[in-house]
Amino acid sequence: MEILIQVTLKLFSKIFIFAFIGYLVGKIGKGFIRPVVAAVIDGSLYLFIPFFFLLSMWKSSADFLITRKVAIIGISVVIACGLMAYVFSILYSVEFRQICLPIMFMNTIYLGIPINTLFFGREGMTYAMIYSLTEGLLSFTLGIYLVSRKEHFLQVIKMPLIYAALVGVLLNQSRVSVPVILLNISQRLEDVVLPAMVGLVGYQLNFMRWHKFKLVNTGVLFRVGGGFLVALILVRLLDLSGPGASVVLICSALPSAVLTYMFAKKYEADADFAAGMILVGTLLSVVTIPLIVSFVK
Repeated sequence: MEILIQVTLKLFSKIFIFAFIGYLVGKIGKGFIRPVVAAVIDGSLYLFIPFFFLLSMWKSSADFLITRKVAIIGISVVIACGLMAYVFSILYSVEFRQICLPIMFMNTIYLGIPINTLFFGREGMTYAMIYSLTEGLLSFTLGIYLVSRKEHFLQVIKMPLIYAALVGVLLNQSRVSVPVILLNISQRLEDVVLPAMVGLVGYQLNFMRWHKFKLVNTGVLFRVGGGFLVALILVRLLDLSGPGASVVLICSALPSAVLTYMFAKKYEADADFAAGMILVGTLLSVVTIPLIVSFVK
Protein backbone atom coordinates (compact mmCIF):
# COMPACT_ATOMS: atom_id res chain seq x y z
CA MET A 1 0.00 0.00 0.00
CA GLU A 2 2.84 2.40 0.81
CA ILE A 3 4.42 1.79 -2.61
CA LEU A 4 1.07 2.45 -4.32
CA ILE A 5 0.66 5.76 -2.47
CA GLN A 6 4.20 6.87 -3.31
CA VAL A 7 3.80 6.05 -7.00
CA THR A 8 0.38 7.73 -7.20
CA LEU A 9 1.71 10.91 -5.60
CA LYS A 10 4.71 10.92 -7.95
CA LEU A 11 2.49 10.43 -11.01
CA PHE A 12 0.09 13.13 -9.87
CA SER A 13 2.84 15.68 -9.21
CA LYS A 14 4.76 14.84 -12.40
CA ILE A 15 2.06 14.00 -14.95
CA PHE A 16 -1.63 14.21 -14.15
CA ILE A 17 -1.87 17.76 -12.84
CA PHE A 18 0.01 19.30 -15.78
CA ALA A 19 -1.86 17.21 -18.37
CA PHE A 20 -5.14 18.40 -16.84
CA ILE A 21 -3.98 22.02 -16.96
CA GLY A 22 -3.05 21.58 -20.63
CA TYR A 23 -6.49 20.11 -21.33
CA LEU A 24 -8.21 23.07 -19.66
CA VAL A 25 -6.06 25.59 -21.55
CA GLY A 26 -7.04 23.88 -24.80
CA LYS A 27 -10.72 24.16 -23.85
CA ILE A 28 -10.40 27.87 -23.16
CA GLY A 29 -8.65 28.86 -26.37
CA LYS A 30 -7.65 26.34 -29.01
CA GLY A 31 -6.79 29.04 -31.52
CA PHE A 32 -4.43 31.32 -29.68
CA ILE A 33 -2.60 28.44 -28.00
CA ARG A 34 -1.39 26.85 -31.26
CA PRO A 35 1.62 29.18 -31.70
CA VAL A 36 2.57 28.43 -28.09
CA VAL A 37 2.40 24.68 -28.79
CA ALA A 38 4.70 25.08 -31.79
CA ALA A 39 7.12 27.19 -29.75
CA VAL A 40 7.26 24.65 -26.89
CA ILE A 41 7.86 21.76 -29.33
CA ASP A 42 10.64 23.51 -31.26
CA GLY A 43 12.22 24.97 -28.12
CA SER A 44 12.24 21.56 -26.43
CA LEU A 45 13.62 19.63 -29.42
CA TYR A 46 16.26 22.13 -30.49
CA LEU A 47 17.32 23.80 -27.22
CA PHE A 48 16.12 22.52 -23.85
CA ILE A 49 16.39 18.73 -24.28
CA PRO A 50 19.86 18.96 -25.91
CA PHE A 51 20.95 21.15 -22.97
CA PHE A 52 19.65 18.58 -20.45
CA PHE A 53 21.44 15.75 -22.25
CA LEU A 54 24.68 17.71 -22.45
CA LEU A 55 24.72 18.11 -18.67
CA SER A 56 23.59 14.51 -18.05
CA MET A 57 26.44 13.12 -20.16
CA TRP A 58 28.87 15.56 -18.64
CA LYS A 59 28.20 14.66 -15.00
CA SER A 60 27.47 10.93 -15.47
CA SER A 61 29.39 8.41 -13.36
CA ALA A 62 28.57 4.71 -13.09
CA ASP A 63 30.08 1.25 -13.03
CA PHE A 64 31.12 0.61 -16.65
CA LEU A 65 30.16 -3.08 -16.79
CA ILE A 66 26.66 -2.51 -15.40
CA THR A 67 26.28 0.66 -17.49
CA ARG A 68 27.04 -1.35 -20.64
CA LYS A 69 24.46 -4.00 -19.75
CA VAL A 70 21.83 -1.34 -18.95
CA ALA A 71 22.49 0.35 -22.29
CA ILE A 72 22.37 -2.97 -24.20
CA ILE A 73 19.02 -3.83 -22.63
CA GLY A 74 17.67 -0.34 -23.33
CA ILE A 75 18.61 -0.59 -27.01
CA SER A 76 17.24 -4.14 -27.30
CA VAL A 77 13.90 -3.20 -25.72
CA VAL A 78 13.43 -0.29 -28.15
CA ILE A 79 14.23 -2.50 -31.16
CA ALA A 80 11.99 -5.34 -29.93
CA CYS A 81 9.13 -2.92 -29.35
CA GLY A 82 9.73 -1.58 -32.85
CA LEU A 83 9.11 -5.10 -34.17
CA MET A 84 5.95 -5.23 -32.04
CA ALA A 85 4.86 -1.93 -33.57
CA TYR A 86 5.35 -3.44 -37.03
CA VAL A 87 3.12 -6.37 -36.07
CA PHE A 88 0.61 -3.86 -34.65
CA SER A 89 0.60 -1.92 -37.96
CA ILE A 90 -0.20 -5.14 -39.87
CA LEU A 91 -2.93 -6.26 -37.45
CA TYR A 92 -4.74 -2.92 -37.58
CA SER A 93 -3.84 -1.89 -41.15
CA VAL A 94 -2.23 1.38 -40.11
CA GLU A 95 0.94 2.99 -41.42
CA PHE A 96 3.95 1.95 -39.33
CA ARG A 97 5.39 5.48 -39.08
CA GLN A 98 2.10 6.77 -37.67
CA ILE A 99 2.13 4.58 -34.56
CA CYS A 100 5.65 3.22 -34.01
CA LEU A 101 7.20 5.78 -31.66
CA PRO A 102 4.74 5.58 -28.70
CA ILE A 103 5.15 1.80 -28.67
CA MET A 104 8.96 1.94 -28.92
CA PHE A 105 9.91 4.77 -26.55
CA MET A 106 9.07 5.09 -22.87
CA ASN A 107 8.95 7.98 -20.40
CA THR A 108 12.32 7.36 -18.76
CA ILE A 109 13.41 10.98 -18.36
CA TYR A 110 10.44 12.61 -16.65
CA LEU A 111 9.09 9.51 -14.89
CA GLY A 112 11.77 6.82 -14.85
CA ILE A 113 14.48 8.86 -13.15
CA PRO A 114 12.33 10.15 -10.22
CA ILE A 115 10.61 6.75 -9.71
CA ASN A 116 13.91 4.85 -9.58
CA THR A 117 15.50 7.52 -7.39
CA LEU A 118 12.55 7.21 -5.02
CA PHE A 119 12.98 3.44 -4.58
CA PHE A 120 16.70 2.82 -5.18
CA GLY A 121 18.42 6.06 -4.21
CA ARG A 122 21.40 7.59 -6.00
CA GLU A 123 22.41 4.29 -7.62
CA GLY A 124 18.92 3.88 -9.04
CA MET A 125 19.02 7.45 -10.33
CA THR A 126 22.38 6.84 -12.05
CA TYR A 127 21.25 3.73 -13.94
CA ALA A 128 17.89 5.29 -14.80
CA MET A 129 19.82 8.21 -16.28
CA ILE A 130 21.98 5.82 -18.34
CA TYR A 131 18.85 4.06 -19.60
CA SER A 132 17.15 7.37 -20.42
CA LEU A 133 20.24 8.70 -22.23
CA THR A 134 20.36 5.54 -24.36
CA GLU A 135 16.68 5.82 -25.16
CA GLY A 136 16.94 9.54 -25.83
CA LEU A 137 19.75 9.10 -28.33
CA LEU A 138 17.77 6.38 -30.11
CA SER A 139 14.63 8.51 -30.25
CA PHE A 140 16.54 11.44 -31.79
CA THR A 141 18.19 9.17 -34.38
CA LEU A 142 16.28 5.97 -35.13
CA GLY A 143 12.98 7.50 -33.99
CA ILE A 144 13.25 10.53 -36.27
CA TYR A 145 14.44 8.34 -39.14
CA LEU A 146 11.34 6.15 -38.82
CA VAL A 147 8.72 8.89 -38.38
CA SER A 148 9.91 11.55 -40.83
CA ARG A 149 8.33 11.29 -44.26
CA LYS A 150 11.39 12.22 -46.32
CA GLU A 151 15.03 13.22 -46.04
CA HIS A 152 15.37 10.83 -43.10
CA PHE A 153 19.11 11.22 -42.65
CA LEU A 154 18.96 15.01 -43.01
CA GLN A 155 16.28 15.18 -40.31
CA VAL A 156 18.52 13.19 -37.97
CA ILE A 157 21.69 15.23 -38.46
CA LYS A 158 19.77 18.48 -37.96
CA MET A 159 19.02 17.54 -34.36
CA PRO A 160 21.41 19.24 -31.90
CA LEU A 161 20.93 16.58 -29.19
CA ILE A 162 23.41 14.27 -30.91
CA TYR A 163 26.14 16.90 -30.86
CA ALA A 164 25.26 17.99 -27.32
CA ALA A 165 25.60 14.39 -26.12
CA LEU A 166 29.00 14.02 -27.81
CA VAL A 167 30.26 17.26 -26.23
CA GLY A 168 29.00 16.02 -22.85
CA VAL A 169 30.93 12.75 -23.24
CA LEU A 170 34.12 14.60 -24.20
CA LEU A 171 33.84 16.93 -21.19
CA ASN A 172 33.11 13.96 -18.93
CA GLN A 173 36.16 12.02 -20.14
CA SER A 174 38.31 15.16 -19.85
CA ARG A 175 37.37 15.35 -16.16
CA VAL A 176 36.10 18.92 -16.53
CA SER A 177 33.84 19.92 -13.64
CA VAL A 178 30.30 21.05 -14.42
CA PRO A 179 29.89 24.75 -13.48
CA VAL A 180 27.38 25.18 -10.66
CA ILE A 181 25.60 27.92 -12.59
CA LEU A 182 24.75 25.48 -15.39
CA LEU A 183 23.35 22.98 -12.89
CA ASN A 184 21.19 25.72 -11.39
CA ILE A 185 19.96 26.82 -14.82
CA SER A 186 19.16 23.21 -15.69
CA GLN A 187 17.09 22.77 -12.52
CA ARG A 188 15.11 25.95 -13.19
CA LEU A 189 14.46 24.94 -16.80
CA GLU A 190 13.33 21.45 -15.77
CA ASP A 191 10.78 23.00 -13.40
CA VAL A 192 9.21 24.84 -16.36
CA VAL A 193 9.95 22.95 -19.58
CA LEU A 194 9.09 19.39 -18.53
CA PRO A 195 5.64 20.29 -17.11
CA ALA A 196 4.98 22.33 -20.28
CA MET A 197 5.77 19.26 -22.39
CA VAL A 198 3.29 17.18 -20.37
CA GLY A 199 0.73 19.98 -20.71
CA LEU A 200 0.90 19.56 -24.49
CA VAL A 201 -0.41 16.01 -24.12
CA GLY A 202 -3.41 17.28 -22.15
CA TYR A 203 -3.96 19.93 -24.81
CA GLN A 204 -4.06 17.27 -27.55
CA LEU A 205 -6.87 15.42 -25.74
CA ASN A 206 -9.21 18.20 -26.88
CA PHE A 207 -8.84 16.86 -30.42
CA MET A 208 -8.85 13.16 -29.54
CA ARG A 209 -11.09 10.88 -31.60
CA TRP A 210 -12.21 8.53 -28.86
CA HIS A 211 -12.84 5.55 -31.16
CA LYS A 212 -9.04 5.21 -31.32
CA PHE A 213 -8.89 3.89 -27.79
CA LYS A 214 -9.16 0.30 -29.03
CA LEU A 215 -5.90 0.87 -30.88
CA VAL A 216 -4.46 2.71 -27.90
CA ASN A 217 -5.23 -0.09 -25.45
CA THR A 218 -3.49 -2.67 -27.65
CA GLY A 219 -0.56 -0.31 -28.13
CA VAL A 220 -0.20 0.13 -24.36
CA LEU A 221 -0.17 -3.66 -23.94
CA PHE A 222 2.75 -3.88 -26.38
CA ARG A 223 4.54 -0.89 -24.81
CA VAL A 224 4.20 -1.89 -21.14
CA GLY A 225 3.81 -5.68 -21.19
CA GLY A 226 6.06 -6.31 -24.18
CA GLY A 227 8.78 -4.00 -22.90
CA PHE A 228 8.79 -5.68 -19.49
CA LEU A 229 8.97 -9.22 -20.90
CA VAL A 230 11.85 -8.37 -23.23
CA ALA A 231 13.76 -6.71 -20.37
CA LEU A 232 13.11 -9.67 -18.05
CA ILE A 233 14.53 -12.13 -20.60
CA LEU A 234 17.62 -9.96 -21.19
CA VAL A 235 18.23 -9.44 -17.46
CA ARG A 236 18.39 -13.23 -17.10
CA LEU A 237 20.58 -13.70 -20.18
CA LEU A 238 23.06 -10.98 -19.20
CA ASP A 239 23.09 -12.05 -15.53
CA LEU A 240 22.24 -8.53 -14.38
CA SER A 241 21.18 -8.15 -10.75
CA GLY A 242 20.75 -5.53 -8.02
CA PRO A 243 19.60 -1.97 -8.66
CA GLY A 244 20.72 -2.15 -12.31
CA ALA A 245 18.30 -5.01 -13.00
CA SER A 246 15.49 -3.32 -11.08
CA VAL A 247 15.95 -0.08 -13.00
CA VAL A 248 15.82 -1.68 -16.46
CA LEU A 249 12.72 -3.70 -15.57
CA ILE A 250 10.88 -0.62 -14.34
CA CYS A 251 12.06 1.64 -17.18
CA SER A 252 11.21 -0.90 -19.87
CA ALA A 253 7.59 -1.07 -18.67
CA LEU A 254 6.98 2.68 -18.38
CA PRO A 255 4.27 4.47 -20.41
CA SER A 256 5.06 6.20 -23.70
CA ALA A 257 7.41 9.18 -23.67
CA VAL A 258 5.96 12.68 -23.99
CA LEU A 259 8.60 13.20 -26.67
CA THR A 260 6.74 10.74 -28.95
CA TYR A 261 3.78 13.13 -29.03
CA MET A 262 6.06 16.04 -29.91
CA PHE A 263 7.63 14.08 -32.77
CA ALA A 264 4.17 13.05 -33.97
CA LYS A 265 3.10 16.71 -34.11
CA LYS A 266 6.30 17.86 -35.79
CA TYR A 267 6.44 15.12 -38.44
CA GLU A 268 2.67 14.80 -39.00
CA ALA A 269 2.24 11.32 -37.57
CA ASP A 270 -0.74 10.24 -35.44
CA ALA A 271 -0.63 12.71 -32.52
CA ASP A 272 -3.99 11.45 -31.20
CA PHE A 273 -2.62 7.92 -30.88
CA ALA A 274 0.51 9.20 -29.13
CA ALA A 275 -1.49 11.34 -26.68
CA GLY A 276 -3.84 8.43 -25.94
CA MET A 277 -0.91 6.06 -25.39
CA ILE A 278 0.65 8.49 -22.91
CA LEU A 279 -2.63 9.04 -21.04
CA VAL A 280 -3.73 5.39 -20.78
CA GLY A 281 -0.22 4.11 -20.12
CA THR A 282 0.32 6.64 -17.34
CA LEU A 283 -3.02 5.78 -15.71
CA LEU A 284 -2.13 2.08 -15.90
CA SER A 285 1.28 2.71 -14.36
CA VAL A 286 -0.43 3.46 -11.03
CA VAL A 287 -0.90 -0.31 -10.91
CA THR A 288 2.03 -1.65 -12.96
CA ILE A 289 4.86 0.29 -11.29
CA PRO A 290 4.01 -0.85 -7.72
CA LEU A 291 3.69 -4.44 -9.00
CA ILE A 292 7.09 -4.30 -10.68
CA VAL A 293 8.73 -2.62 -7.67
CA SER A 294 7.31 -5.37 -5.45
CA PHE A 295 8.59 -7.97 -7.92
CA VAL A 296 12.17 -6.65 -8.04
CA LYS A 297 12.58 -5.90 -4.32
